[in-house]
Amino acid sequence: MQFRTKARAVDLLGKGQIADLPTAITELWKNGYDAYADNLCADLYIEGFNGLQSTYFVLSDDGKGMSSTDVLDKWLVLGTDSKSRAELEKESEETLWKRPRIKAGEKGIGRLSVAYLGNPMLMLTKKIGYPLQAVYFDWRLLENYNLFLDDIIIPIKSVEKIASLNTVFSELKKMFLWNFDKEIDLNNKPIWEGKQTELKYNIISETENAVLEEPILNRIVSFFDSDNPHGTLFLLFNPIDQIFSLSEKDEDDLEDRKFVISSLTGFTNPFKEIPFKIGTAFNIYKESGTYDLLTSQGEFFDKSDFKLADVYIKGEFDGNGSFTGKIRIYDEEIDYVYTHPRRKDIRSFYGKVPLELGYSQGNRKDSIQDDFSFEKIRNKVDNYGGLYIYRDDFRVLPYGRENADFLNFEKRRSLKAGDYYFSYRRMFGYLDLKRELNPSLKDKSSREGLINNAQYRAFWNDAIGFFVTLAKDYFKTEPQFSLFRDKQKEIRDQNEALEADKARERADKIAFTKSLNSYPQRLDEHQTKYESLLNTLDEKLNNINITYSEVENILDELQKLDLEFKSLIPKVPKRYKPTEAQKERLYKFEDRLSNYIELVKPRREELNKKAQDKLEIRDLKIDFTKKYNGYISALERSLNEYRQQLDEKSSSLGKDYRERARRLINSLSENKEKIVNSIVSKEQVSQLSNEIEKQYNNLFEEAGKTLFPLVEHIKRLSFDIDEEQVQGAYKAQYDQMKYQWEQTRDTAQLGIAVEIIDHEFNQLYAKINRQLIELAKSNAVSSIKEYSFLEKNFKQLEDKYALLSPLYRISGALVKNISGETIFKYLVEFFENQIREYSIKFEVSDTFKVHNISIKEPVIHTVFINIINNAIYWMRNKEQRIIKLEYLIETKEIIIANSGEKIPDYRLEKIFDLFYSQRPNGRGIGLYLSKQSLNEAGLDIYATNDKKYNTLNGACFVIHHIISRNV
Repeated sequence: MQFRTKARAVDLLGKGQIADLPTAITELWKNGYDAYADNLCADLYIEGFNGLQSTYFVLSDDGKGMSSTDVLDKWLVLGTDSKSRAELEKESEETLWKRPRIKAGEKGIGRLSVAYLGNPMLMLTKKIGYPLQAVYFDWRLLENYNLFLDDIIIPIKSVEKIASLNTVFSELKKMFLWNFDKEIDLNNKPIWEGKQTELKYNIISETENAVLEEPILNRIVSFFDSDNPHGTLFLLFNPIDQIFSLSEKDEDDLEDRKFVISSLTGFTNPFKEIPFKIGTAFNIYKESGTYDLLTSQGEFFDKSDFKLADVYIKGEFDGNGSFTGKIRIYDEEIDYVYTHPRRKDIRSFYGKVPLELGYSQGNRKDSIQDDFSFEKIRNKVDNYGGLYIYRDDFRVLPYGRENADFLNFEKRRSLKAGDYYFSYRRMFGYLDLKRELNPSLKDKSSREGLINNAQYRAFWNDAIGFFVTLAKDYFKTEPQFSLFRDKQKEIRDQNEALEADKARERADKIAFTKSLNSYPQRLDEHQTKYESLLNTLDEKLNNINITYSEVENILDELQKLDLEFKSLIPKVPKRYKPTEAQKERLYKFEDRLSNYIELVKPRREELNKKAQDKLEIRDLKIDFTKKYNGYISALERSLNEYRQQLDEKSSSLGKDYRERARRLINSLSENKEKIVNSIVSKEQVSQLSNEIEKQYNNLFEEAGKTLFPLVEHIKRLSFDIDEEQVQGAYKAQYDQMKYQWEQTRDTAQLGIAVEIIDHEFNQLYAKINRQLIELAKSNAVSSIKEYSFLEKNFKQLEDKYALLSPLYRISGALVKNISGETIFKYLVEFFENQIREYSIKFEVSDTFKVHNISIKEPVIHTVFINIINNAIYWMRNKEQRIIKLEYLIETKEIIIANSGEKIPDYRLEKIFDLFYSQRPNGRGIGLYLSKQSLNEAGLDIYATNDKKYNTLNGACFVIHHIISRNV
């Protein structure tokens, strides 16, 4: 007798053992990982993408692939034991010459999970040095309970040339359909009967209709198109609906997408430094665009995120109930040891399990992190927070998912959050299992967690006991040790104070914005009224016998309007730093007001003189006295308004102080008589004395945080120090340093990228140049028009790169005399395309052309490139686009001017600050570096609006010798 296996047994072992979609994909990715793949991809091609008539799902890995023998003797053999032996391979061809990996698979049935994803299936796999293997199958065939395994044909063929894949595919489908040629079994019973008849025709129909559409064929060809292709690819022609729904933006499927994303991210342990990093992606190809599902809601964690944790735990469970490690609470690190009081039993020993965990506060005010860092870690925690389990640095599902709170953090918090501090959704980190050290902590057959054996229960109890005890020791509302609560209160007070300051700043911003918005109308009304009065005054003064009484009211009104000039410009709050857009508006307002004053001032003076000529000395004296009194009255009015505000605020603060003080005193004294009368023993006196002292200390501490600081602040106030200005200055410095640090971080990355790009460009340039030389040797190719065009264009690229090449070698360049003529020719050549596109005109004086500058050539070229590049940008919308280069012999100064946008006066110095830029996506580095480089060469540069230099009324720069200017 022998066992015979029904076909449906394979279906039960495969699809029947898979809990969900992410687990199915993970099982196949595990096989790719075990095959030494570095890249694991899932690609969903939606009907309509590049003309597709159907939807396809592709899973691929660039592992070692399989030969025909591997497919027949391993892939088609269930329960292979090579992985479960946990034998470490040697670095060889079988490991693709990579460091050996501990196998993630164990049971030898993970490959069957492909049946969960859809049907029918085409598997393509290639091992280095072997032909491509193709396997076609529809796993639904196994659902027929009348079929035995030895009744089933699984077609496999070699593909000698990828171009013949379509032909091989057709042959595979014909071979597969042989499975339906047999109608009855050996007992003359029908093989297909009842409802299975419908299944049969569905399988046959879908096989006949399965085609390799061009975009899918191109994907396959590109995957296996290299010098030594290797890897495995699964193509599902009818993926399950759940896969298809991942591409939809329907809110009803949002939770399902989040579930899949959270399950497939963090495939290999990102929390620690490991010798390999496996790239994973789930690309969705739609008519509207392509994106990676796994990064669609943000990046996953990495090791550096532990630095952003407000609480950080690192240690190890010893397998016998004890934990030893370190806890960082905000910025203070302590040693921590915990032992579970359970009975020790060798049968429950589970081996050493390291733990590394970060914890993020739910409220910004409780966090030590700055706004940027807090938001960064909060977004990650919101999307991916949880406690993960990794075995040999490979993720174990379902741990880390939102619904996989296996240590019941949230269940305890729902009972009493004050005692059970830790929340599953606010933590991130991992438990680090090893197959060698933790052999009893095994996966369930369904791949849904660890088997609930004695060792797992011991580990589970130890972990829960550790977090419960740690919370009681440091984190509960009234802990045994107050380190966390003390620091939390200190940080919360600081953050609340900063938030209150921000609220005040926002109020200042709103008020300032309102004044900016109302300014144009106020100026228009002022200008209309002022010009009307001037016109009326002019008419009156034209009368021959004018009297003072006829113009007195007009002169009074004009003086009032003169006094209002200063109040027309919006006042910038000293504590608030306006945005660049607001500064720009303010500058334009000031410019408009200045133009207005320049326009009316001559006429005002002319009418004043005319009035003096017409009026008697007595009338003029009266008018002068009224003006004098008007200034005094205006000053008194302003001072009295502020004094009234001071009195009101002082009165309000005094009243508030008395009310708060009274409340504190009442809190301490209200039960005095009742407490005294309740004393009947000496022990009560001692106990109540301690309680009253504690209450007093608490109330005094409250006063020390609310009332006393205000008084101390008022005591420090002085008319000689503008506190608002001081605070504003410090805040501006802080904001500037913060901004510069962020930009420096970005720029450092940019610098590295530029170095890499430059290196790669040199390599690529050399290759293309060699290939063109080889092609030129062939008369047939060199005579082709397209080749000549290609060669010409490459030479132009070569010339452009030659222009840039000195900029890469500044440090090694020599100082030499460079003429203005040389600089001018270099600029014309460098900006050839822009000059032609924007019709830019250069005005270059003879004095500039003959002037020589003693400097390193790359330095002066870089300076001019930066300035001219900016000029081209700011001249784009001007009708006349002129760049002027001039040398002033008398002052020994070089002028670089253009007809673009004029630089506002308040920016003339700021534009040389590091990272200061007004251009969209500008980094604000060019002018800063230009100034630094010129300073090292004994020169300096500044911007000016002085009409002596700025004759084009745009941006104007002056280069001069530092020594000559100091003299």
